[in-house]
Amino acid sequence: MFLCAYVSGDARGMQAVTAEDASRLDLINIAFGTIRDGLLWYPRTAETKTEIDRLRAVKPELKILLSVGGWGAGGFSAMAKTPEGIAAFTASCMEAVRAMTLDGVDIDWEYPTIGSAGIDHDPADRENFTALLASLREALGPEKMLTIAAGAGKYMVDAIELPKIVPLLNYVSLMTYDMAGAWTPACHHTALYPTGHPDVHNMCVDSTVKVFREAGVPDEKLVIGAAFYSRRWTHIAAADNLGFGEKCYDPEDKESGFWGPGYGTISKMTDPDAPESKGWITVRDDVAHARWLYNPEKEEFLSYDDEESVAEKVRYARDNGLAGVMYWEHGSDPTRKLLKAMSEA
Repeated sequence: MFLCAYVSGDARGMQAVTAEDASRLDLINIAFGTIRDGLLWYPRTAETKTEIDRLRAVKPELKILLSVGGWGAGGFSAMAKTPEGIAAFTASCMEAVRAMTLDGVDIDWEYPTIGSAGIDHDPADRENFTALLASLREALGPEKMLTIAAGAGKYMVDAIELPKIVPLLNYVSLMTYDMAGAWTPACHHTALYPTGHPDVHNMCVDSTVKVFREAGVPDEKLVIGAAFYSRRWTHIAAADNLGFGEKCYDPEDKESGFWGPGYGTISKMTDPDAPESKGWITVRDDVAHARWLYNPEKEEFLSYDDEESVAEKVRYARDNGLAGVMYWEHGSDPTRKLLKAMSEA
């Protein structure tokens, strides 16, 4: 079983990965390359190669991939419409692999056939995604890695041809975070198990694994995700349930349910000896194996992973024979408490 970090900020993000970090990790996904004019666009290859060499000097067996895409990153659908477009994009990926001595490519198309991120999309994306991955696999050969990041739900299963693409992939990373947000009441966005609360979205790691397993992905090709950041709901009135399951009562607040602070800040808010913790109530949900913070005065609710919950995810992956655990995103926890807890687990 392996531990994988998504590191954002290209070469600059990689500079923050220390030798100790590298010693705890098995894989790094550099986020992100994007698509411009149908080709991979990643402008800092030389600087990134320097950082890759530095980390491999610490741990030669460390695998480093370039992740292409991310939320709101378009260009996939238009590129993949023709064999010529796929071939040109594949060639540009291989050029990056050679230039940075990468161990492979991670495709993070969010999502084929679905335009929720405001990107170009088409019903033909389903078959074209398969053709794209087949082209990349052929070019990369058996020695290099090819992976994808997948949305945590049946919508992703329906959007792609899993039986056809699984043989092409080393593994599928399930983005088991952001499973709740502005479209739901205040609740867990990265729970391990369903909470059972009738008024909330009960998506979780366990249910997502079952959806992909039933769709034909073997356990040894499934990777689950942990969150090094929080989701934040505002205007959550004080109640006996400490905000859980409550809706934002201000419909004009367009930020409620979106991203909250990273664990570097969260760790202070949960430390009773830190001034940042004033007014915050820490809640552990032993059913969902998840955490939240609530501030009655500020009427704010934060859903997050802590050291205990990320370790529980590692144990879940091990107990279920999964390929590993990944997390988004490395720079969100400068304390490195979460990485340490995962590595030790």
